[in-house]
Amino acid sequence: MSVRKTLTATFAAAVATSAVTMIASPAHAAYNPQPEDSKAAPVAADLIGVGSDTTMIALHQAALVWNGGAKADYGQTFDIATFSALGGGEINLPTNGAKTRPNGSSDGKNKMRTADYSDVDFARSSDAVKTGAEGDELAGIPFALDTVVMAVSNTTPSHAPATLTGAQLKSIYDCTADNWTDVGGTAGPIKAYVPQPGSGTEKFFKAQLVALGLSDYGSCVMDDVEGTPVQEHSDAPVKADANAIVPISKGRAELIPGNTVRLIEGAVAFKRAVYNAVRAGDYAKPEFQAFFGENGFLCSAAAAEAIAAGGLKQLATPANGGVCGTNNDSTTEFATNEVVQSSTALTGTNLAAGVRLSAKVSGSSQPTGSVSFYEGTTLLNPNAAPLVSGEGTYVVPSPTVGVHTYRAVFTPNNAKYLGSEATVTVNYAPPATGPSPALAAAQAQLDKAQAKVAKLKKQVKKATGAKKVKLKKKLKKAKQAVKTATAAVAAAS
Repeated sequence: MSVRKTLTATFAAAVATSAVTMIASPAHAAYNPQPEDSKAAPVAADLIGVGSDTTMIALHQAALVWNGGAKADYGQTFDIATFSALGGGEINLPTNGAKTRPNGSSDGKNKMRTADYSDVDFARSSDAVKTGAEGDELAGIPFALDTVVMAVSNTTPSHAPATLTGAQLKSIYDCTADNWTDVGGTAGPIKAYVPQPGSGTEKFFKAQLVALGLSDYGSCVMDDVEGTPVQEHSDAPVKADANAIVPISKGRAELIPGNTVRLIEGAVAFKRAVYNAVRAGDYAKPEFQAFFGENGFLCSAAAAEAIAAGGLKQLATPANGGVCGTNNDSTTEFATNEVVQSSTALTGTNLAAGVRLSAKVSGSSQPTGSVSFYEGTTLLNPNAAPLVSGEGTYVVPSPTVGVHTYRAVFTPNNAKYLGSEATVTVNYAPPATGPSPALAAAQAQLDKAQAKVAKLKKQVKKATGAKKVKLKKKLKKAKQAVKTATAAVAAAS
């Protein structure tokens, strides 16, 4: 089981604030407080949420940070009151009164569409918003990435094999494989479980099986254990049974104490976006955008740690190639806000025309952005050199003879990358013949090409539609011109 990092002091303070609020708030007699209830007795101005077990921890953690002070950063005063899917009993709604606690994506969305739950503002959902009436009434807002995997017992040594293929998984759930030896495990009758009906995880899992050729579950598949419905992401069906298997959220499974389950991933790991469903007419309202929107709290860096504490990965915003905060009822765009550390290496070469500085920037994936070169605090290249194949270059024209210390600063143009810098010391001693006209001309051409790339990038960022497509083509040609000019500088050096 992976260990989640400790939350920041800000988050810890928010938890303490929530605990005080929960104790002090008046509660209906039938209300049974749950650890993932962020507020026991919300008021009408609050945004109230119910629904999915998958996302309840992530939303609870985010709510604590918002309620603990982050709301002021967005000019808001309302709290987020998100109620756990677990615990049963009733919840307190400000005008609807005491109502049965919804459990599951479908239950949350369905209750939200009734007059009895008009106080509920959003439904946590691990399931995309349906077409038809549900799609007409609700808007789905993606915010995080989850992965559904298969769980077997780790407490009692499971008879399941270490890996499963898609075809083997299908055979388990259409019941043509009824013993673990049929799929490469050790002898034992397979017990195939799925979460309770109405679970977004169950719907998503079944859709993956349908894609593998399943027409429907076989008669052996169970959604209860001795009459008790299978709660999604619970280890109860499998932890003490060597023959049991159930789909589960990987992130949520890693939060289960005691290392009670073994996860089977590989070919049977299925990525999905998770959502908050709101009424269609509410999506554009300022208060909903402040919390759920692409420029709102839930898609911000301030919420990333809280979402991770719930076992999920925050989706990237449209500005960073993702869909977080958009009105997108069903998406397969899974770009996340995982930060990539960059590293810059700087070299300096004496040329007749000056010192050629070359900054090579690398990371676990290739960073994008530009490089500014300095001597001391003096910026040498007002037009930052764009990275081309991971390298930014600049020739310092006619520096004085002697020792110079130069610094390269990489500035990313995508929030997923972190900036970095490096220095180099060069003892400049130019050849007696002076600068090469060919090199000076090549450098001038390179400076011009780099300036054009910088200008086009700004235009692309602001453009939309056909104009943006046209500008992107020009940008591609301009980047090629930088490559050609860089090669000319190198050849003339």
